[in-house]
Amino acid sequence: MWPLMRWVSRLFGRRTYPSILTLRPFGLGACRFVVSNDVERYRVQDLGGERMFLRAILSELRPGDVFFDGGACVGVATILAAKRGAQVVAFEPDPSFRRRLEENLKLNDLGHVKVIDWALSDTSGEETLFSDGLEGNSPSLRAVSSRTMTVAVTTRALDAAVSSGELPYPTVIKLDVEGAEVAALRGMRDLLRSLQAPRAIFLETHPGFLPHFEATEQEALDLIISSGYVEAFRRARQREIHYLFRRSPTPIQSEGLNL
Repeated sequence: MWPLMRWVSRLFGRRTYPSILTLRPFGLGACRFVVSNDVERYRVQDLGGERMFLRAILSELRPGDVFFDGGACVGVATILAAKRGAQVVAFEPDPSFRRRLEENLKLNDLGHVKVIDWALSDTSGEETLFSDGLEGNSPSLRAVSSRTMTVAVTTRALDAAVSSGELPYPTVIKLDVEGAEVAALRGMRDLLRSLQAPRAIFLETHPGFLPHFEATEQEALDLIISSGYVEAFRRARQREIHYLFRRSPTPIQSEGLNL
């Protein structure tokens, strides 16, 4: 059993699956999720241990914003952002996670959310995605940690999809791509330096995974800062670091959100 699975099994004990879990986070009303194992329950019920990060994202969003959720997983941030009134584009290349994401969107009557099946990168092509499936760690484009299953996925640069009109210009981006941060940011460099650049970028870096991509955390930060952004906050969480970068150093506005 994977370490994550053992930990959450101890946390939740014996449960009956599959089941529907209904949450009412941040005053956004009922949000429903399918859960089929303890790891999914942790991702949903405990917001994956990222409550502060999600609260910051939702505090930034305004009705009518275009929110790009890079690494959407089972859809927690996607669904909360859509409930907040944003137009959401969710990127999830892992087929098992994407099926659950689409199932959760249907449960919440959020058929207008656009789901993208390719992985964010700096090139167009095909790569191997390493995954534990829904019962384990989030997938990665490198064989990091204990991920044992593989699937071929398409990779694309965000710049190409936005400039061609395939996707709208985002106003807020969340990027959580398990070590592929630098490649994903390189693939959106033109966007970040354009007049239609997003006003905020929420970034989760994985310092332990980045060497597998021949990249460093400082490269990721330099790509954003050199595009005209300033760091608004950072917070270490276990083996990851959460950042918020803004086009201007204004504080987060709650916009009436029940925090």
